[in-house]
Amino acid sequence: VKNSQDTRNKKKIIIERCFSLFDKFSQIILVGFSNVGSSQVQQIRKLLSKKGGQLVIAKNVYPQRYKTLLHKIITLRAEPLDANHEDYEILKKFGAPKPELKALLPHLKEKVGLIFTEEPVFDLKNKIEESKLATEAKVGTTSPIDYVIQPGATGLDPSQINFFHALQISTKIEKAQIQITKEYKVCTVGKRVGNSEAALLKKLNLKPFFYGMIVLGAYDGGAILSKEVVAMNPAELVDKFALGVRNLIGLSVEVGHPTAATIPFIISNSFKNIAALSIESG
Repeated sequence: VKNSQDTRNKKKIIIERCFSLFDKFSQIILVGFSNVGSSQVQQIRKLLSKKGGQLVIAKNVYPQRYKTLLHKIITLRAEPLDANHEDYEILKKFGAPKPELKALLPHLKEKVGLIFTEEPVFDLKNKIEESKLATEAKVGTTSPIDYVIQPGATGLDPSQINFFHALQISTKIEKAQIQITKEYKVCTVGKRVGNSEAALLKKLNLKPFFYGMIVLGAYDGGAILSKEVVAMNPAELVDKFALGVRNLIGLSVEVGHPTAATIPFIISNSFKNIAALSIESG
């Protein structure tokens, strides 16, 4: 009974905390943290705390059910609060619902964290993603890269040569240790790491994968910015916007459609026509 009461109390704290964050911040950065270690998470938390931001990770308290709780919290905040809800007295202070938050729901898949911050996502993205750690290739892990073992000394004694022969790896014995004589592709991007590949990499003390948080997108006032958009440099976005405006002005002037951007050009062209007509006619 005590454990059940503790769980309910923790849920109340989490719900109130999330409600407060949804009210305080209009921008939420979505990050993936598959294979990310606790030390990396702490580094990001420290970075965000210096900038007044916070990281909410679904897996911290309820490994199996927290994701469902996060869905419920967002739905609860997005819809009118039921006066019969058990936390009505605590949550009614947050006022009107925020239906735009439902845009987050389709993106809460697998291991996703929410970063609440007012710092522009374009400024934070590189800082979030630069913290990466070398990791062993575990059996069953999907390889994020092609990885090739280069020729050279392995540091292993000749008694283990049969292991390499079983994998059809070209080797020779030199200076009382096994030498790999040809490149050997051990991991292929998109394919799972098998027992043999994992054992080989472990024997050679190789950690081929680098994992860290990945920015999956950003929520901004009800709109979702995709991974591709947040990866753009703001200067690139300005250039693309400026190009679009120039094209629009050109089209509007050509068809004679007045807009705030084209009226100066239309007046200028009309003046030139009148001036030319006046000069011709005297």
